[in-house]
Amino acid sequence: MQKFTALALAGSLSAGVALVPLAASAEAESIPVAAGGATGEITGTVMVVNTEKRMLTIKKPDGHFQVIHIPPEAQRLDEIKINDKLTITYLEAVAIDLEKRSTDAPGVVSTKEVDRGSGKKPSGSIVETTTLLGTVESVNRAKSTVSVRGPENLVTVTVEDPALLNKVAVGDSVRVNYINAIAAEVTSH
Repeated sequence: MQKFTALALAGSLSAGVALVPLAASAEAESIPVAAGGATGEITGTVMVVNTEKRMLTIKKPDGHFQVIHIPPEAQRLDEIKINDKLTITYLEAVAIDLEKRSTDAPGVVSTKEVDRGSGKKPSGSIVETTTLLGTVESVNRAKSTVSVRGPENLVTVTVEDPALLNKVAVGDSVRVNYINAIAAEVTSH
């Protein structure tokens, strides 16, 4: 999963867990296995603006400095000034569904949605979703795990509710959604 390093996830993910709902296809029976995420916020005063390298340095309320790498989708970087206040909120989430489909081949699909704010100062959000389709290779009801073969490797997932494994069999298709979302707003000092 690609991360917008520093802009959204410069430090470690902070507290907060959010469930991520997944839409089930009309042709698939979806069994939610696990969902969770981490949210956080980075705030500070802009100290350095480097438009060539697409980087900002902010001073956080605790006095520490943090370098923020700005992704190419973010526009109006040249409008950010020294002493502007910057607030970035982010969500990183994962949701796993087991689906009763036999036609999906393993693969990865990524989408990115960009919403640019129209205020006086730069603002907006970027939501990137990566969907991995794989096939259940083994189910271990005693350990409450399911192993999924994706296009590149085998992943073993621990299922919180072991009863969900009663509806899963080797060969079932699995959908794993990874979501990165960031929103940023700059305000004048």
